[in-house]
Amino acid sequence: MRNADRWEALEVRHLRAFATVVAEGSFAGAARELGYTQSAVSQQLLALERIVGAPVLVRHPGGRRPPELTETGRVVLAHAEPLLARVKAAQSDVASLVLGEAGRIAVGTFQSFGARILPPVLARFRAARPGVEVAIRAATDVGELHRAVEAGELDMCFTVLPVKDDGPFELRELMTDPYVLVAPAGGARALDDLDDTRVLVSCDYERQLVEARLLADGIAPSGYSRFDDNGLIQALAAAGEGVAVVPRLTVDLDDPRVEVHDLPGLPPRQLVAMWHRDRRLGATTRAFLDAAVAICGGWRAG
Repeated sequence: MRNADRWEALEVRHLRAFATVVAEGSFAGAARELGYTQSAVSQQLLALERIVGAPVLVRHPGGRRPPELTETGRVVLAHAEPLLARVKAAQSDVASLVLGEAGRIAVGTFQSFGARILPPVLARFRAARPGVEVAIRAATDVGELHRAVEAGELDMCFTVLPVKDDGPFELRELMTDPYVLVAPAGGARALDDLDDTRVLVSCDYERQLVEARLLADGIAPSGYSRFDDNGLIQALAAAGEGVAVVPRLTVDLDDPRVEVHDLPGLPPRQLVAMWHRDRRLGATTRAFLDAAVAICGGWRAG
């Protein structure tokens, strides 16, 4: 049989079994994840290797070490992952069509957007689409949301630029979120006041941004502390455990324990909506996006 003819026998199940073995690190783990027997997983991998004409994995006797990708395996996996994501996206699109307008939408958000912006977005959307179920996934790592959009697990998500993932995404700009300094009353008011002071941040990107600016200005803080919980950062700043340099959306502006000062010298973060460019952006998802654009526009204007 010619090689081209063999490739026509390639099936999604072959690629899914292969990708799952790699992700789980064993045939047994892949069998549990897929609901197959271990021998069935092995058969899928053997079929794949017959089709591509070369081994995709190096198996170690006894299974004590994870199988290793061959050079062919790395090439096949690089093509398999986006293909499997497209299949998942197609499945989600068809499910949306079957459910119709009174169906379900899955949306991803990060902490500060979810706390400040998402509630009024939901209120506006529900007024227009009262019969739609909205499933919300929150993540501290926006990369997790990007991967879920690519895999068709989320219809759209809210995220922050720059988007590092090289994925099939469409973006819609929503608003800017300026950085502010949060300190106890009577404390630091500007970046120039941070010599020998601990700086509190909510992500590595913020640390790099602040550190570069302070270094350029010859300011030497005593150190940096990163926390995922925005409320904890503000509480620590209120207690005098450091000074927070964070986006405005992360801050409770009504907290009497702290003072919040603008930092025009730092570029604001850019907040966007993201969806899969190859998916059908249905009327329900479009309505949710329109609600987000409207609310963010009002927030920006205010």
